[in-house]
This record gives sequence, structure tokens and C-alpha cells, in this order.
Amino acid sequence: MRTRISRAGFTLVEVLVVIAIIGLLIALLLPAIQAARESARRTQCQNNLKQIGVAVQSHHDTRKHFPMGRNKFDQYAVSWAFFLLPYMEETAIYNSYDSKARVDDQKNFATMRTPVETYACPSRRKAAADRNFDNNEAPPVVLGAATLADYSANAGIQLMTGMVGSDDSATSFGAYDRAEAGPIFSGSRIGARQVSDGLSKTMAIAERHLPPVPANTPPEMEHLAIGDTASIAGDTPHTTFRASQNGLATGPDDTSRDKFGSSHSSGIVQAVFLDGHVRGLTPEVAVAVLKAMSTIGGDEITPDLD
Repeated sequence: MRTRISRAGFTLVEVLVVIAIIGLLIALLLPAIQAARESARRTQCQNNLKQIGVAVQSHHDTRKHFPMGRNKFDQYAVSWAFFLLPYMEETAIYNSYDSKARVDDQKNFATMRTPVETYACPSRRKAAADRNFDNNEAPPVVLGAATLADYSANAGIQLMTGMVGSDDSATSFGAYDRAEAGPIFSGSRIGARQVSDGLSKTMAIAERHLPPVPANTPPEMEHLAIGDTASIAGDTPHTTFRASQNGLATGPDDTSRDKFGSSHSSGIVQAVFLDGHVRGLTPEVAVAVLKAMSTIGGDEITPDLD
């Protein structure tokens, strides 16, 4: 007699039901996973700014002033991001700099083209050396080779604080009015005693907004057009600085390259203040409040936003 063997298994309908349930669970969990990942990226961004804040304070302790925003306004200029390197365990990059060579010269390869993790916000991108060098607003000589940064210094109410006239006709470098100036601008040498508004009430460095590339912009000029050129170099004020005159960026489509802003899904813009603490600012913060936090001596009363 033949023995009849019974084989257990799933029907096609059962398999489809299981697949549908798994898909539904994934759909429900995905937003939570993405939120958790963004929270981790935002925390890393906050840690970056804390490290930058410690470097700003260490620079002040050593040099008796906060880092200069930029020391020149040509292709030999370096920015605050350069001056902070020795205080961020990047002394080798700092010491490699040749001040007699242009920033885009091969002699400055190590200084200008070495990615610095602390200067990159993970919500936007990874640290890299893929930005163009500025060439006095002419087509760049070197493309896609310079260190990027997602943070800019607080120049104050006006982006061009420290400059009289345009870059090409400036007659003064480092000039400022304490009621309008931030702590880090072109030619700045601001000490803590000059910050009458209080170190805990004055922004030092914050996340930089990058606007959409304007239509019909030549590819080689795109980085300049949105204020995202070489960060260690100091020849492009729209990369080195941001200002408070028109508030924070209203969103990714905001066309201004003068504003602070972020790539975080929450829209929160993180900033480190001169005392070293990091605070998140919402895009809805009043322009008057942002201006108060951006100046060193406006004598405004800044509300606690925490």
C-alpha cells in the first residue's frame, strides 16, 4: 500500500497577505527611522558647532581676540575657518599654508583642499574638497578642489561689515560700528570686552543657507552664485559670512545668499554663541531679535528663546 504524505505549506493568498503586512509595517516605521536618522545628524551638527565654539574661545584666550573674519579680500586671503584650525587639532593643515602663494596654488594644496569633518553638516553633505576657488568673481582657475563648509561667521547686520565701498574700491578694512557689527567680519579683531551685549547673547558661527542656483548661471560660476566656494580661503564674503539684515532663510527656495539657514527637516538653524553654547533658531524668529543676537554692542534686550 502506498503511504500518503501530507506536505504543509502556504497558499499564494497567505504569502500575499504576509507581504502586504510587512509592507505596511515598513511604511509605518520608515518615517520614524528617517526622523531618528535626522535627529542623529542634527546632533552631530550641534557637536560640530560646539567644537567650533571651543576653538573660538581658545583662539580668544591665546590671541586676545576672536578669529578675524578674513585678513584680505583677494586670492591670497584666508578666513576664520583657517584661523581656527590650530584649535581644532588641525595644526598640520594650518602649518602647511604658504601666504606668498595664491589659495588655489598647488603650494597650498594641503591647507585648502583637505576635507575637515567639523565644517560639514551631515544633514546636507559629507566633508569633501569639491568646491570651486573664487577668482575675483571671474571664472575660477581651479574647479571642484577646495574644502567645503556649511557654517559661516556672523558679520553682523550687514554682510560687508568691515569694508567701505566694494571689494575693488575698499578704502578701509576692519572698520565697524558696534551697534551693527558682529564679532567676526572682514578685518575684525574683536575682544570680549568689546561685546557689551554679552557673550551668551551674541552669535559667533551658524549654519549657512544655500539658495537655488539662479537660472542661466554658467556651471563654473554656480558655487560663487550661491555663496558656496572655498571655505578656508577668504576671498568670497558670501561664503565666509552671513548677516541678519533680512532674517533667516524662509526655506530651501529662499534666493538670498546673505542669510543663515539649514538643511535640517525641522528648519531649525543651529548657532554657536561666543560663550560656547549652541542654540537652535526657528525660521520664524523675529528679524529684530536676530539682529539683536548678531551685534556686539547694540544694547538691545535679547529674549531667551530656549
